[in-house]
Amino acid sequence: MNLDKESSEKMKADTIRLLDLLAQSKAIFEIPVYQRNYEWREEQCRQLFKDILQAAKEQKPHFTGAVVYVEESGPNMSHIYNIIDGQQRLTSCSLLLKAIADTSNDEELKEEIETNYLKNKFLSDNNHIRLKSVEKDREAYYAIMSDRIDEYDKPSKMKTNYKLFIRLIEESELSSSELFTAINFLNVVYIEINSNRDEENPQVIFESLNSTGVSLSASDLVRNFILMSLDSEEQTKLYKEYWIKIESLFINNNIFAEFIRHYLISKTKKAVKRENTYSVYKKYYYEQNFNAKEAVKELYTNVRYYSQLLNASTENKEFNKAVSHINTLDKKVLYPYLLKLLDMQVKQEISWNEVVDIAHLLESYIYRRMICSVPSNALNGLVVSLTNKENKNELEVVERRLLNNNFPTDKEFKEKLLEYPIYKKRKDCAKLTLEVLEESKTKETIDFEKTQVEHIMPKKLSTDWRIEVTNAESTNRQYGDTIGNLTLTGYNQEMSNKVYTEKRKFYSKSNIVLSREISEKYEVWDKNSIVERAKKLADELCRIFERPTLIKKNIADTYKGEHNILDELDVTGQKPAYLIIQEHDYQVSTWGSMIVTFFNYIWENDSMTYNKLKSEKTLEWLFSNIRNPKVLKNGDVIETNFSANTVVAVLAKVSEMCGISEEVSYILK
Repeated sequence: MNLDKESSEKMKADTIRLLDLLAQSKAIFEIPVYQRNYEWREEQCRQLFKDILQAAKEQKPHFTGAVVYVEESGPNMSHIYNIIDGQQRLTSCSLLLKAIADTSNDEELKEEIETNYLKNKFLSDNNHIRLKSVEKDREAYYAIMSDRIDEYDKPSKMKTNYKLFIRLIEESELSSSELFTAINFLNVVYIEINSNRDEENPQVIFESLNSTGVSLSASDLVRNFILMSLDSEEQTKLYKEYWIKIESLFINNNIFAEFIRHYLISKTKKAVKRENTYSVYKKYYYEQNFNAKEAVKELYTNVRYYSQLLNASTENKEFNKAVSHINTLDKKVLYPYLLKLLDMQVKQEISWNEVVDIAHLLESYIYRRMICSVPSNALNGLVVSLTNKENKNELEVVERRLLNNNFPTDKEFKEKLLEYPIYKKRKDCAKLTLEVLEESKTKETIDFEKTQVEHIMPKKLSTDWRIEVTNAESTNRQYGDTIGNLTLTGYNQEMSNKVYTEKRKFYSKSNIVLSREISEKYEVWDKNSIVERAKKLADELCRIFERPTLIKKNIADTYKGEHNILDELDVTGQKPAYLIIQEHDYQVSTWGSMIVTFFNYIWENDSMTYNKLKSEKTLEWLFSNIRNPKVLKNGDVIETNFSANTVVAVLAKVSEMCGISEEVSYILK
């Protein structure tokens, strides 16, 4: 490796045999707390094993990557190697060495591997294990190294890959001894960085390396950037005091990374592309002259704001209701500006009343644009413009900006509402619409979690419906999914296909005002009734989702739809061909196989997120009371016996929880 004079003063680098690196006297390989957990997938482990087979065949050195570390003095004159880069490779090689030892009949070989490469007798702790993995993986790794793997019953990449290595060794034409000999040909580039914490060099090296492991997310990079400049004690203190709390508020790194992007938009008042999130954060850090503690504290403050937005859980109920509606409408693009508002409110620069008024205005804006099919691609620029000004009258400024950016008029809104198939397009928004209508009509407390959307004229018409209603089929096609034909109900679906005369009797006794009004006002249910009711509801929705002073603008009447996982399509009777996740294409033939493929992907790419999903109460039914079990790659059993629409709904829900809903779609045959 060629190094200039300045670099060579800051670090030393050379090539070394992997086994020589692992065998260094009194060495402890410690994965710092800020590092991510172990994430190597099967394909990467198979490649490592393939490299060893190739080395055995060629009988010559084989380069297998880089290991970057900062050395510190440890107890009992030990040497602690804080691994900056290469932990995935070191861990995998250690698992492979353990697998070779466990499959060998040569007791001397077993002893050599255990003594020289996996354990260190000079260490003070009882297990003497040489590699100290991150806390999330430590239990599984210790179980493997202590011959207690059969007692460890939790899903783990460590366990999966160890058993894979066992299987590959057993299937190999080479003996355990021959494989161990081949490992002697594996070389790594080691880079020892100067432990002087005043230098940025460790971070620079870390960023510049292009390892073969799983790429880091923006949140990983930000965490490492902040904590890497500290010594181990300071890292651990700051990590436990703040960072664990920060990470606990997010189900996965994708949502965390999106928070950082939204936080930066709010603070820098500029658009931030996803791929530039980390570089923008570094620039902002230096511009603010932050130290590590200041940076983490500010992130923590804004993370709490962000969590309040995600969960609609501020101290103000009216604001929470508006944010909940915004979340349902899937417009987290507004979050940078909402972060600004919450910060202003805490600093008493704006009152809760004004914050609430602005939130209502924003939800009206995005709701009307949805109904009028106004493209949302301009929203990002609008949000940036809202964060860019410090205004004395925030509400007035927001009104003016929205009115000049395609805020549909009452006339446009009402016209579109009559024929907009809201249930077909967005079932969740259909229910939201009915809920706000019901709330405007009654003082009673309704448990909307127990209600569901009811088609007054059912989606599938019976013979009686066709007899009772003139042109029932065409009416249903045109208006069946519109707001005029929808209501809320809490009863069993046994009534859903009944003719209107029977439904009307039932509606008359309903505790839902929307349903009682139908019974009171309409003797028959046909096209005229649906349109008349839609007009009345449109008037009410104009009042609920109010538009301020009118400034007429041209409304784009184009609507771009796709088979995104959140699209409300009726896929009954359809067959899937492909599932697309974050640009990875998977061929599927059944809806059940879509579930298996999706959860396998989550497991392989982010095991921590998978474990969080599995522990979610709302998803526990996927892993219990199983009628049609399918086995995932990690050995877990999952239920797959669902209708096509239920499968899509499940994947939509989980995709949103993972923060990847925009990157999940499917293709029908």
